[in-house]
Amino acid sequence: MTRKVSALVGYKQNTTRAEYEVPDNEPGVWGIDRNFSVAGTKNVPRLDAVEKATGKAKYTYDIKRPRMLHAALVTCPYSRALVKNVDISEAKQAPGVQLIELFENVVGQEAKCAGWKIAVVVAETLQQARDAAKKVKVEYEERPFVHDLETAMDNDAPEIHSGGNVSKANIRENGDVEKGFQEADVIHEGTYSTQVQTHSCLETHGCIAEWNGDELTVWFSTQAIWIVARGLADAFRKEGLTVNKTRCITQHMGGGFGSKFGAEDFGILCARMAKKLGRPVKLMMDRTVEALMMGNKPSAKMTIKLGAKRDGTLTALYVKTYNVPGYTGSDSVSSPFFNHYDCPNIKCEERNVFINAGASRAFRAPGCPQGSFGLEMAMDELAQKLNLHPFDLRVKNISGNPLKALPYEFKLGADRFQYKEKYNNNASQKGRFRRGVGCGITHWSNAGWPGGAIVRCNIFPDGSVEFANSCQDIGTGTRAALAITGAEELGIDVGFVDVSLGDTNLGLPGPYSGGSSVTPCVTPALRSAAYKAKQRLFKQVAAKWNVSAEDLDCKNSVVFCKSDADKKVNWAEACAMLSGDGVVTLGEYVESPKFPGSGGSVFGAQFAEVEVDTETGKVKVLKVTAVQDCGKTIAKNQAETQIIGAVTQGVTSAILETRVIDNVTGRPLNPNMESYKILCGKQSPEIEPILLDVIDPVNVTGAKGLGEPPYIPTAGAIACAVSNALGVPIREIPITPDKVLTALQEKEG
Repeated sequence: MTRKVSALVGYKQNTTRAEYEVPDNEPGVWGIDRNFSVAGTKNVPRLDAVEKATGKAKYTYDIKRPRMLHAALVTCPYSRALVKNVDISEAKQAPGVQLIELFENVVGQEAKCAGWKIAVVVAETLQQARDAAKKVKVEYEERPFVHDLETAMDNDAPEIHSGGNVSKANIRENGDVEKGFQEADVIHEGTYSTQVQTHSCLETHGCIAEWNGDELTVWFSTQAIWIVARGLADAFRKEGLTVNKTRCITQHMGGGFGSKFGAEDFGILCARMAKKLGRPVKLMMDRTVEALMMGNKPSAKMTIKLGAKRDGTLTALYVKTYNVPGYTGSDSVSSPFFNHYDCPNIKCEERNVFINAGASRAFRAPGCPQGSFGLEMAMDELAQKLNLHPFDLRVKNISGNPLKALPYEFKLGADRFQYKEKYNNNASQKGRFRRGVGCGITHWSNAGWPGGAIVRCNIFPDGSVEFANSCQDIGTGTRAALAITGAEELGIDVGFVDVSLGDTNLGLPGPYSGGSSVTPCVTPALRSAAYKAKQRLFKQVAAKWNVSAEDLDCKNSVVFCKSDADKKVNWAEACAMLSGDGVVTLGEYVESPKFPGSGGSVFGAQFAEVEVDTETGKVKVLKVTAVQDCGKTIAKNQAETQIIGAVTQGVTSAILETRVIDNVTGRPLNPNMESYKILCGKQSPEIEPILLDVIDPVNVTGAKGLGEPPYIPTAGAIACAVSNALGVPIREIPITPDKVLTALQEKEG
């Protein structure tokens, strides 16, 4: 059975009414006109705030098991070499050593980069394992290497793969680009480059493996506990291991940014060694291996060509790009070119270029920050050729509707930031310190996946409530978002609610933490479970009051009868009326019926102000204003801090972070946290987050992903600001002092 419902969707300045049917046992979409009591209105602290502040929160790195052994890696020091032989005889005799294992088929294999994993040494202490690892003797045959884009593309370059160092072109296009350029009055073309960044997770990759008979438990620093469990079960299938006998736990995690998925070769070997020894084994990457081998954000070299009419209307957009992911991997920078501005004719031609460096992994909004940087800089340069304000050029080429608030968000941010006025004031500056402003827009698409989550709701007779799902909180505040969703649906204070997650033994499928998918995937399932539990509670209370269950409601932790003001009790008293041990319900992610214009996308705009020292070339980011929607804001405090964190990461990519490779040895020179420069608190700018609720009926909470979109436009906005300050384009990031001084010298002839 179904019932008809309606919801006011859109945003406050532009709404429309959506009408559709939902199953009788499911809630309808929260409309923009709902009087929210918790969701998006209160700054609810993280549920794990005290644990983290006091050090009680246990990360994988913190786990200690009885009789636990420690492991250390042996890795290749060369950028490319054949592994001819491995001699472990001396290392086996070292103090405390229990076992030494080689990675599968490593002898006779070519190590394609520095940090290539050779062997694992297990000992009683970590220091003993590290000391013994130094005694493992590996015979290498060094081979010619390629270390950057230019050498890899040279005709005489050593081939990393049999198919060559450059992949076939991946072409994506809309319309007719050649026709679009013929229709253009003005054409701009430029080449823009971004650097390689390492993920630099605060907690390195690693795990602890422990067997109990034929069952395996792992504590894993991962964004995907179910993927890890399935991967380990597959690896040990011949030994009789199944997924239901494989437990993966991730209660807290110190960063992943897209790099921590899967059981990994080191995780499988760690579990195998633990099985052989009959004792738990802990293997965490050291900082050097983490930087060399555990992922990176590929660099990109983009040649961008834009065509436009005199009034600024885009007619054509073409980009040819070379992405450098390492010895393997791939990336695509195309998304911003197809989704940020309206253009009828677009063509993107991409190739991956392989070098002897660690393989790339997904990095927060994969490919989008690179593409956004190139696109925003090209738009600013096109505006100059058209003699238009960059604001006007962008407004001319972004469209919206009630469910796409980008034009409103862009204008709102520009007004708050005073972008037009500041840009005009910076047109012709003199003196040592010069200020500039820039902007960029963002797009991301993810509203969860059908069937991607099942949530259990327990309402206990004492009034306490537990929600459970086997997803993991990777540091984004998932527990708070889930608790707030449940409290909002039940009409109670968050203090009644507890959240259990991060453990496959909960047995409730949940999404991996990637693609900004957890909140839009799990909160609808949780709301469904809460809705069903509330109806069962109301049914039992209504029977005692001799009224209809449909006549009951709960607000501010008070259950009351809508038609009889005398019938009301507080939440705990209502729960005390439950029979047995309370109420248990399950909720599943249900995709809402599509409404014209709805979808998984979120949009936003950012504006940056910088100060440039023209004598030293140093860039200081003063302020970033970020306007962002995430569908319906659930956890206001966590959403704002997500924006602040993403912008901070965008600032550091714009002016500091870069992997440096020695062109003589081919090895990275800064695989550490000392010479790999990352923004510190003292260098951080003022960041102003502005959230806009855009209710889109894609799911019953209207929630969408937020982890990635605020990171996408920051570097581009900062680069535009530096160019505005100097009066000369900056076409490469990070914007280090040498690039600033070179640009000034070229400008001055």
